[in-house]
Amino acid sequence: MRALHLGLLVSTLAACGGGGERLKVLTYNIGNADGTDPRYPLRLADQAYEDFVGARIRALDADLVFLQEVLPPHTCAAFTESDARRTCFDAANRPAPVQRLLGDGYSVVCDMRLQVECIGVKRKFGTIRGVAPGGFQLMGAETPALPLPSCSYAGGECDDTKCDAEATVSAIDVDTASSGAMRVVHLHPNAPGEGAGGFYLGESCRRQQLVQAFDGLVKSGVPNVVAGDTNLDLGVFASEAETALWEAQVGAGKRFTDHGHVSTSGDFYPTRRVSIPVAIDKVLTDAFTGSCTVQGANESAGSDPGTKTLDDGFDFSTLVGGVARRIDHLAVVCDLTRR
Repeated sequence: MRALHLGLLVSTLAACGGGGERLKVLTYNIGNADGTDPRYPLRLADQAYEDFVGARIRALDADLVFLQEVLPPHTCAAFTESDARRTCFDAANRPAPVQRLLGDGYSVVCDMRLQVECIGVKRKFGTIRGVAPGGFQLMGAETPALPLPSCSYAGGECDDTKCDAEATVSAIDVDTASSGAMRVVHLHPNAPGEGAGGFYLGESCRRQQLVQAFDGLVKSGVPNVVAGDTNLDLGVFASEAETALWEAQVGAGKRFTDHGHVSTSGDFYPTRRVSIPVAIDKVLTDAFTGSCTVQGANESAGSDPGTKTLDDGFDFSTLVGGVARRIDHLAVVCDLTRR
C-alpha cells in the first residue's frame, strides 16, 4: 500500500511540475556572412557541410532545438539547382533542409513569415500542440506581424526605420510527459547592419519585437523557455530603452534567468565565431536552473573551456562557395533542471 501511495505521489508531482525534470536545449544560428550568392544568401549551400553539421546536432540529442537562418523550401523552389554538391539539389524530392538537419527523432515547426526560424522538439521529450509526433509544419509557429515596414537585409535595403523581413519572434506550445505544458518562444529579432545609408543599429524594430515576445508570446501559468539569436548584447550595443526592457525581464530577482556561461572575468562568453565578440545567442527560462556552454573558440575573444565548434573537423578547403560560407555563430548547449 505504501508503494502504491508513493507511486501516486511521484506521478502527481510530475504532472504538476514538481521539479527535478531535466531539459537539454540547443540554440544555433546556422547562417553565414556571405550574402553574395543571390540563390543562397547567408544560408548553408554545401550539402556535405549540412550533413556534417546535422550529424553533430543530432548527436547532442537536445530536447528543444532552436535554429536560426535555416534554408527554407521556398528558396530552393525559386530555381533549379544542377550542382549535386549544393543543398537545393533535387529539393522537390527530398525532405526540407531543417528536416534533414534534425532527422526523424524530432517534430519541427517554422515561423509563419519566411520559414527561416525553426524549432525542433525531440519526440521522446514531448509533442508540439497541433502537430503529429515527428511531423513537420512549415508555418506552424505563432508569429506576430513586423512592427515596422519590411526590408531585405541581404539586399542592403534596411535602415533604422524598417525591419528586416526575416527578423522574427515566434512561439509554440509543447506538451511533455514529465512537465506538462510548456511555452517555447523563439527569438531572432532585428539585427544591426549596413544599408544604403550606412550603418544602422536596428533598435526600434528589435525593441518592439522584444516587447512582442515578452508581453505577447510568453505565457503565464506554464514554464517558458525563450531562446535564440537576440541580436542584442547589453555590454556592446544596446539603447537605454532596450537595456531597461531586458533588465525588467531578465536577471537576479526578475522573471527570467539567462543561463549563459560566464567567464572568470564575469562576462558572458561570446557566441559569434568571428567579428565583434558579442554574446547574443541566449537561453532564458522562468522555471529551470542550470547553465549553458558556448561550443568552441571565438577567434576574437578566446573560448568556452573544454568545447569545440560543432563543425570542428570538417574540411573547409572543400566547402562549396569557400570558407566565407562557414557558419559564423557558435552553438549554445544548456543542461537545465526544473526547479
